[in-house]
Amino acid sequence: MTARYYALRRLNPYRGVVQFVDVGDADARSLDGITWHLRADDGQGWVRPVGVWVEGEGLKAGVGQRYPELLAALADKPALPFQVADSIELWLLDKETGLPLALLDAALPSRPRHGLAELNWIPFALTYRGFHSAALVERIPPGAGATRHRDYLERQVNARARPYAGAQWFRRHRDGSGEGLEGYRLAENWRGRTLAGGDFPELLVSGNWNSRLEKSVIRDYHAWLSPFLLCWPWLPDATRAELEGQAYARPQWLTQVYRLLPKVIDQAGLHAALVAARLEQSNGNMETDFFK
Repeated sequence: MTARYYALRRLNPYRGVVQFVDVGDADARSLDGITWHLRADDGQGWVRPVGVWVEGEGLKAGVGQRYPELLAALADKPALPFQVADSIELWLLDKETGLPLALLDAALPSRPRHGLAELNWIPFALTYRGFHSAALVERIPPGAGATRHRDYLERQVNARARPYAGAQWFRRHRDGSGEGLEGYRLAENWRGRTLAGGDFPELLVSGNWNSRLEKSVIRDYHAWLSPFLLCWPWLPDATRAELEGQAYARPQWLTQVYRLLPKVIDQAGLHAALVAARLEQSNGNMETDFFK
């Protein structure tokens, strides 16, 4: 079987872009472009871990040698990053306007889409307690609770979709527009509608809010995730430059994904950030619970 190389976003909560090498009955996936986790169908309908392959070292653990096609595809893979292929997107909808509010999921066009138990946008994994919004310091001062800024953000976004939240799948096109597909709690005329690129948030959540505080909290959220958002290939240069400046202030995360950046505007800034990340790592200051 011919190997397929593509990338998918980890969404709700967003935790970066995963690179895939797929040979049908087995695949390998990587979050950093270095360590690849191998999985395969065991012949009984279950997909199980079968090994770990490391760039420059080859198979390091498991029984991956049983899947020579996958190992060959890894050895011969094209340059990273692979194309982000999940062009079918599920958006939580703004209750008042019916327009996309926050990105919930994304899928390959060739794969079936499954229903959701709850239409709730999640900014971070429950185990992650590190988010801090500068805009919320006066309202929620430090020490008032490790998760309070995260919880405020989650309530802010989800409240705008309630009561009885709705969501819709869209087939996104290269010009940014989207064709409305099936969804949940949709108005009758929304299936089949076409929205312009400007109707979709540029990043994960809409930046259009009524108050300065709400807008600032969303900006702080995107800045917090800036290293991982830089993995998106379709960002305008102005947006990429702004995210780079924010990401270079978060070197401990940037070092995890810099090999997967499709474009870098400020190469000197990237180099300085990677040096800073190595210093933080040597001092034991690397933040890891975000990836759980």
